[in-house]
Amino acid sequence: MLKKYISYFGILVFICFSFFYTDKAVDIVRRNDPVMKSIMSNKDNYNISSVNAIINDDEVIPGINGISVNIKESYNNMKKYNSYNEDMFIFREVLPEINLNDNYDKYIVSGNKSKNQVALVFKIKDLEYVDEINKILLNKNVVATFFIDGIVIDYNADSIMELVNNKNEIENLGYDNEYSLDKFFWTNNLIASLTKKDPKYCYTDYKVDSILELCSKYNMYTIIPNISVDNYPFLTVKKSLENGSIISFNLNSDTIKELPSIISYIKQKGYNLVLLSDLLSEKY
Repeated sequence: MLKKYISYFGILVFICFSFFYTDKAVDIVRRNDPVMKSIMSNKDNYNISSVNAIINDDEVIPGINGISVNIKESYNNMKKYNSYNEDMFIFREVLPEINLNDNYDKYIVSGNKSKNQVALVFKIKDLEYVDEINKILLNKNVVATFFIDGIVIDYNADSIMELVNNKNEIENLGYDNEYSLDKFFWTNNLIASLTKKDPKYCYTDYKVDSILELCSKYNMYTIIPNISVDNYPFLTVKKSLENGSIISFNLNSDTIKELPSIISYIKQKGYNLVLLSDLLSEKY
């Protein structure tokens, strides 16, 4: 019986070594393949380093993911045609060491400055100007992010759906003018039911620890805009516009009157108007 077990053990050891040496042999062959050699010689030309998020006390500005060549997948892709082709590189994203995922407890105050993007944000506490804003955005072919009070969503779902259908973004502005735990999930659920997406952001015009603590506890980011528009909307935007701007509007007749000109000005300066989630995305 002992001889039998020894025999089985010997066979098992042989199989393991066979797999090991087979893998080594395949690896040697692969490394000497002209396609692999070309990949290894050129991969660094396509790798892009990630950029860390910038942290200043309790504030954060998003970083940017890097990209690197997935050597194995790129090789397998090219070997289908048995030739090197730089258009067939396959990449993977590389997260920065410091990124938003680790910093829910900080206020986001801007998008990344290296992105030529800005986001329009509207605070909705009633429906007085919503239809007019929606028409302006449609006419200008741009989208925006709407932070909407839960009580408005509760009683005006059809109107909010108009914004959603036009590809705008809906986020949580609390319920009845405040962020409170008992209504926080209710508002989130209202938004999710309309948009089919979980909300990601809370909003405040200035630092409020209770809002930051509540939102960060449930993995939501708290936004403070770097451009807040009330009186003289066009002049305010023109004075402060820069890469990564989060432009927040208090809704009034001046906003409605000057919004078309503001959008035209932003476009003329070469900025891309994007949703807040796109502005703050760390994807390359």
